[in-house]
Amino acid sequence: MSAPRSRSALVLLLTAVVAGCAIVVFAVLALLRDPSDDAAWVAVVLGGLFVAWGITFDRLPDDDDGDGAGDHHHHDHDHSHGQGWTPRRLNAALSTGLAMTGAYVVIRALGRPVDTALVGALAWPAWRLVNRILDGVIRRRGARGEADGATD
Repeated sequence: MSAPRSRSALVLLLTAVVAGCAIVVFAVLALLRDPSDDAAWVAVVLGGLFVAWGITFDRLPDDDDGDGAGDHHHHDHDHSHGQGWTPRRLNAALSTGLAMTGAYVVIRALGRPVDTALVGALAWPAWRLVNRILDGVIRRRGARGEADGATD
């Protein structure tokens, strides 16, 4: 049986669920006024993501190692290919979705055009992709450097 959740974890879960539901309600009200409001449609998704994120965050393992397996120290580079979504991977994907939809809604609420909102929404995943590519290049160079150093 798992240990009881802390009071702060419960507050975070409830806050995410209430915030998500409130966002959906306001978005639906905006859609009733103007069904062509793109930001309101995206806000409906944003509200749903808040609720899902809160639930998955609440279900994350308490330890830093994830599921207790030795190869899960870096959840961004999870090596469980073919084993489906781990709670950490799902929560990371939902966090990215939150960042993207949140950026879009905020940028559109500020009166900026759709193309600007799309660029803002894609900035975070693009940065993560570039970061992962650079991490891989650095790891490969490090591995080659260690192999060359071992032959000296």
